[in-house]
Parts: sequence; structure tokens; C-alpha cells
Amino acid sequence: MLNKLKLAWSKTNRFYRVIFLFLLVELKLFPGGKIGFQCNDPALSHPFTGDTVNWKWLIVVTALLPLIVMLIIENQKDKTDLAKKKALTWYKEYLYGYLINLTLVECLKFIVGSPRPHFFDTCSPKEALTCETSEYVSSYTCTKAHWLNQSDRSFPSGHTSLAFHAGMFVIYYLQKRANHIHTKSVRTIQLLCTVATLHCAVSRITDHRHHWWDVLAGVVIAAPILIYTILRLCRNFECLTGKMNIVENQNIENVVENLNNTLPNVGQTKIIENVD
Repeated sequence: MLNKLKLAWSKTNRFYRVIFLFLLVELKLFPGGKIGFQCNDPALSHPFTGDTVNWKWLIVVTALLPLIVMLIIENQKDKTDLAKKKALTWYKEYLYGYLINLTLVECLKFIVGSPRPHFFDTCSPKEALTCETSEYVSSYTCTKAHWLNQSDRSFPSGHTSLAFHAGMFVIYYLQKRANHIHTKSVRTIQLLCTVATLHCAVSRITDHRHHWWDVLAGVVIAAPILIYTILRLCRNFECLTGKMNIVENQNIENVVENLNNTLPNVGQTKIIENVD
């Protein structure tokens, strides 16, 4: 039975595997962790004030911005269909790394169960009403139903991790591929991406949605996944994939064949028939 499951898993599309793991965490099909709290802990006593960076906008921007940037840059470098194929291929790899990042962050949130800085305000654990100063409470029950699944999801910061992943991806891509564009324009876009990434990260602390170490953990998680995405999956934005090389060679061979057919047969020698 186990061998059959391994075989089925190995034949499953890699995107489906990551999505499957993500759903396992989100549907809470297995028990997660829960860190307790210290009574009257000032680090958990901040009021909830909302999010400066809305999570819906974060998902939309971090998921679509790299695609838009790559399509524009590659189309400017090459007007053929090959440019679009390169951009879409790299974007597919970006999405895969993006899903890995998101899944890992959500998995850690679920396993660790760390209280947020606004824990007392949004969870209102009934144990906090009777505990004594500096007493550690290992088990608690939130009295505000709406926040049952959010008050203990502080570590790590998903906003920071996704923002860093998208921002640094675009910055590095522009550095590698936008050499045909005016340097000042490229630097301006890179600066905007850096500022936006930092703004998102800092806002998670100033909004009291995360502790500083949660934000730092978000960066630490995103960094190796981003490196893997760029250097391994996207091949450092330099080499075409095997399929792309085949397509390009076929296009060249078709052009050569058409030229051979149109040249006069008398006194002419056919041009190169084999293309490396």
C-alpha cells in the first residue's frame, strides 16, 4: 500500500503536490501546536488596529507583478513569440516557488501556534481573567469566536515572506534582463520594489500584527526558496529550457528550408541544411 502511494505521489504534478500539502494545513486535518502565554504579558497586550497592507492586495500584487514585468521586458527585447514563452516559463517557475513559500509559512504558523501581539485583545482568553502576574498559562480558550484561528498565528510573518519573495525576484530579474533599458529607469523600479518590501515588513510590526522575530523569520524562510527559484528553476534567467531550444531550432530549420526552396536550382548551392 505504501509503495502504491509513493508511486502515485511521484507521478503527481508538482503543483498539485504543493497545493495538496497547503490544503492539508488549511483544512486542519491534523492537530496543530499552541504556545501558551504569560499572564499580563505587555508584548501580547497591544490593541488590534487592522492591516496597513491588506492580505488580498498582497496576494494579487505578489502573484501578478512578476508576470507583468517579465512580459513587458521580454517583449521589448524580442518581438517574437519566443519572448512570451520565456516570460511564461519563468513565471511558471516563480509561481511554484511562491506556492512552496506560502505552504511552508502556513505550515509553520499551524505547527508553532504563536500568540500575536494583539492576542489579549482579539482572543480574550478566559484564563487571563483569573491568572496571576507572571504566571504561565500553557492551555487556553479564546472567547472571541471570530479570532479563534488567527490570534495564535504570529510566527512567521506571511506578509513579509511573500513580499520579500516577489520584490527581490523582480529586482534580480531586472538586473539580469533589463540591460536594454535606461539604467535610471531600472534603478527606480528596483528602488520602488525595495521600499514596498520594507514597508510591508515594517508595517507588520507597527500594526502589532507580528513580533519583530516573526518578520525576520519571514525573510529567512523566503531567501533560500527565492535562491532556489532563481538559480535552479529559472536557470538564472539565462538558459532556455530544452523545449524552448527545440522550438527555436525548428523555427530556424523551417526558415532554411523555405530559403532553399525559393533559390534557383541552376548554379546555386543550397545553404546550410544542418543547424546546430
